[in-house]
Amino acid sequence: MVTIKQIADEAGVSRGTVDRVINHRAGVNPDTEKKVRKIAEQLGYQPSVPGKMLAAKKKKIEIGFIIYDTPVALFFQDIYAAAKEKAMELEHLGVKVRFYRAESLEHDYMVSFLEKVEREPLDGLIISPLHLPAITSFLKKMEKINMPMVFYNLDEEESNCLCYVGCDYKKAGRVAAGLVALSIGNCGKVGIATVLDKKSPSSYERMTGFKQEIRKNYPDIEIINDEEHVLFGENDYSEIINTVRLHKDLKAMYIINPGDCNIYSVVLEASENKGLKIVTNDLLKRQRELLGQGVITATIDQQPDVQGTLPLQILYDYLVFNKKMEKNKIFTELHIYIQQNL
Repeated sequence: MVTIKQIADEAGVSRGTVDRVINHRAGVNPDTEKKVRKIAEQLGYQPSVPGKMLAAKKKKIEIGFIIYDTPVALFFQDIYAAAKEKAMELEHLGVKVRFYRAESLEHDYMVSFLEKVEREPLDGLIISPLHLPAITSFLKKMEKINMPMVFYNLDEEESNCLCYVGCDYKKAGRVAAGLVALSIGNCGKVGIATVLDKKSPSSYERMTGFKQEIRKNYPDIEIINDEEHVLFGENDYSEIINTVRLHKDLKAMYIINPGDCNIYSVVLEASENKGLKIVTNDLLKRQRELLGQGVITATIDQQPDVQGTLPLQILYDYLVFNKKMEKNKIFTELHIYIQQNL
């Protein structure tokens, strides 16, 4: 087994210098660092796992985890709960996880919020890159300082990250189409609605997958807003209410992002079809209740526990063992829930 002493002798430097290089500590001349790394690679040096873990404890790694804590982003609370449990596990390995909870997505608030994150001495960052100007600017700053990042829940192709952990939203939309078709006997009128921004990647990709699947495999199903965009109702449900009332023979609604879950009762109250089928996404506490009551027909969960824990593990492995994921996208499993398998 190659030792630090062998590398030091070959490079003509002290063992302390080699130790600083292989543990990514400052204080080494760049040329010397390059020389030491080249020799270590040529000799086939492999630091021991216990040694790396001990070095990580001494270094006291700090990881930042940004969570959105707004009334229409309740799904993130399940991610947060899972991440907190994982953080406790990593704490025993010398890693501190700093959670930053954004209570608003308003521009001025986000700018101030992210400026605070910038000032923190972080070794890595976990973030869901919402398509907001403040976040886009923040990500560019993080890239300039080579901040290792893992994205969760949403991906951002134009930003560099170690890995994306989250849903394949287009596939989720296709699954929803299949569930809707099953629930209405492959025939009838259906609508699409959301509470979150209809231009958001999750809404758009799910809607796209849903429409493509219906057009390809279910010719007898008509999407009432197929030629329009998805019905939107973050602060005002009037568009959704009017559309549902207009189509008295509506058989099903695909509700993409339910927000605070009030949209379900709004749709049912507006519909004259008391047997209206509702297919949706996620499995919040309120959604469990509505599934049990038969209000929701089916929902598609995207493993918030994995989205909370896996990004932390990926960053830990990278920062401690310099281990990178073979894939730069890890899609969570799509679990279907109905009243009978809660």
